[in-house]
Amino acid sequence: DLKRTGFTNHSDRIQLAFASAVFPIGSRFTLGAYFHEPLRNEGVGVVAAEEGSFGSPSQSLPNFFLPRDNPTGPVSRAECESIRSTRNDPFACIEYEFFPFASALDVKQQTFGLAGAWQIHPKFSVGASARYQTFTERAFTIIFDDDFNVQAILAQGTGTVNALGDDLQIETETDVTFTGGFKWSPSEKISIGGVYKQGPRFITPSFFAGEQSDNELIQLAETSFHMPDIAGLGISVRPIPVLTINVDAVQVWYSNLADEFFSARVGDLGQEAYEIDDVLELRVGAEYFFSTKIPIAVRAGYWRDPAHSLTYRGPLDTFNRVGQAALYPKGDDQNHFSVGAGLAWPRFQIDAAYDTSDNFKVGSISMVTRF
Repeated sequence: DLKRTGFTNHSDRIQLAFASAVFPIGSRFTLGAYFHEPLRNEGVGVVAAEEGSFGSPSQSLPNFFLPRDNPTGPVSRAECESIRSTRNDPFACIEYEFFPFASALDVKQQTFGLAGAWQIHPKFSVGASARYQTFTERAFTIIFDDDFNVQAILAQGTGTVNALGDDLQIETETDVTFTGGFKWSPSEKISIGGVYKQGPRFITPSFFAGEQSDNELIQLAETSFHMPDIAGLGISVRPIPVLTINVDAVQVWYSNLADEFFSARVGDLGQEAYEIDDVLELRVGAEYFFSTKIPIAVRAGYWRDPAHSLTYRGPLDTFNRVGQAALYPKGDDQNHFSVGAGLAWPRFQIDAAYDTSDNFKVGSISMVTRF
């Protein structure tokens, strides 16, 4: 039961996250090509004995107490003192502390896609996309003792490594995946759509170096990064010509991210000690058009993002396993609220939106031109 303070990570950059071109062929076929960058993150975080004592941003973790014989989990300081007193043994219950550590991450994933759609019937269409996806990652965690001497180094990335001085030799992993979807419009006021997106899988080996290894990083496991598969179903209703209301249900298989997960800290427990919950995200939104000389659209929405962080769920019978429970806790659900607006000309459209929740705040702007 730890009080937690999350790291802050922000970017004031405006980056191109999506671009596409769509070409109609006749009245029933459409082709498209697009670029998407769903993931880009660079950051450093430090966990030290005292917050702010080693770099920034940082946070602290408290010491914990574990009975020596047949531990069932951490106990309070008072319970630990009672165990020592009852057994007349100062080592019957041991106080442990988290070694300070620093982690750095540089990760990027990009998608290049070709899409096609076919209007089989005036009320029914299908579509599909083939996606060529690239992924690069470089991640280091350096564990120190109380005097900030290096105790161990953990690394993961797309590439190979010979020694710490050579750094990770970054390579680009690639994968090809597919999506499919449909849209059915039984009337002018109702449309129903569905989609399935296959998540790519990239090889990301894990490496380790101990304090006696002369900084030589040795590969421990051929781990992978498997982005989640996604399936969605939604309905849009237009009660009046200027108002559209939409409801979506999106199933995300976040457990894919735990495929081949590896930790050097839990002994023979292996991947089974770590889980990520699959979640069903519910979304609702509305758009209202003002029929002015330049049409204006205003939008608002809500969606719930259930907790889906990697969580340690193994036993708490050793200090390393207690540490894993502290470092991989169950996350919190997030409620997202969004607002947006747009202007539409015959050949040009510009839209802006803002999404906010307790942990995430994102602003975006998009433009469309027709020719």
